[in-house]
Amino acid sequence: MVLGAPAIAGLACAATGMPPVGVAIVAGIAAVASGWTLVRAGDRALGGVREELRRHARELEETRESAQAVEQELGSVRAVLEASPWPMFATGAAGEVVLANRAAEEFFQRGPRGLIGRSVEDLVTQGDVITLHAAALSGREATGQVRLQRSDGTRIYQVKAGPVRLGAARSGAVVSLRDITELATALQLKTDFVANASHELRTPVASIKAAIETLADGAWEDEGMRSRFTQMIANNAQRLDEMIRDLMELSRLESPESVIRVEEVDLGAVIEDVYEQLGAFAAEKQLRLEVDVEPGVTRLRSDPKLLRLVIKNLVDNAIKFANVGTPVRVVARRGEGNGGLRVQVIDQGVGIPINQQQRVFERFFQVDPARTGFQHRRGTGLGLAIVKHAVKALGGAISVESVWKQGTTMTVELPWEGPAS
Repeated sequence: MVLGAPAIAGLACAATGMPPVGVAIVAGIAAVASGWTLVRAGDRALGGVREELRRHARELEETRESAQAVEQELGSVRAVLEASPWPMFATGAAGEVVLANRAAEEFFQRGPRGLIGRSVEDLVTQGDVITLHAAALSGREATGQVRLQRSDGTRIYQVKAGPVRLGAARSGAVVSLRDITELATALQLKTDFVANASHELRTPVASIKAAIETLADGAWEDEGMRSRFTQMIANNAQRLDEMIRDLMELSRLESPESVIRVEEVDLGAVIEDVYEQLGAFAAEKQLRLEVDVEPGVTRLRSDPKLLRLVIKNLVDNAIKFANVGTPVRVVARRGEGNGGLRVQVIDQGVGIPINQQQRVFERFFQVDPARTGFQHRRGTGLGLAIVKHAVKALGGAISVESVWKQGTTMTVELPWEGPAS
């Protein structure tokens, strides 16, 4: 049993014979002493609470400073991502997207912040991309090429993934996707071009070499054989000369330093000049060269050399594939919409199969000579490729319409005032 201060004072007075007033005084003193003891105990307890609160406050401040540091780092990464025109996103250690630029949101067709929180596996299904991302999370730079199916067809992307640290204890990765379809296609075209050019040059060289060896082995004494093989040498030498000329022309048109000289051009005079050059070739096939130019469209501003090159190559091609005794027509009209010039070269010939119509503008693509009916007039396979580049340099566009065994129409659209730049 615990006795309070009054009880203790009462017992003390009874034992000492102290009057009641003394007892009250002693009781009061005892009560004050007991209360002071409680106060001191409470103060000690409050001191412990205050220290605990201070500790929590320090921890909160450290957490706040850490969060600010992470936010600053995220802000820096965000600024880097937004500065890129390519789709880029950053992920945390678990592979969830924590940042993405607008290009990535458009690429993956998500709205603002629509990518945040999604995993890489949710965004792409290509194993190569996931592997590159995993390598970046492990701390290694990784690069690769992937083919992704897009709304406009299959595109080739260069994927780069690198490690990034988001805050003192957070690791992550940054992934970028760069569309290199045009670059990869250009490299492939260059490779194919070199291979095709080597093959096309090797063929006439081999024929010349074979003819010379045959003549050297005794065929020279035979007048018929001599005439036949010397003509073979001459034809193949001419083919080599034409091919080298076309290769140089194509190279000039593709060069960034190619100069376009725009001046006033008389379209009628250009067509007449082309017909004069190709008249003998047309006469061999009994073709009629016709002109139909709308009044008022004979003069325009363009590069006369390139314009003549375009019309000459198109007419030459039409003559090559036209049926004997049919007309080859050049028709010039005002273009629709933009008011430019439309020039069409029309033949009635073998035509082009629909699955090959866009390929005729490729380098070295040729229709089977057996279908032309004029086999000894084989071209270099570069004419329409040259036309395509020349028309582009003039600020225009070219298209083809053809019906098998009925004929072909090549249409060139040109601006009145020449190329914009």
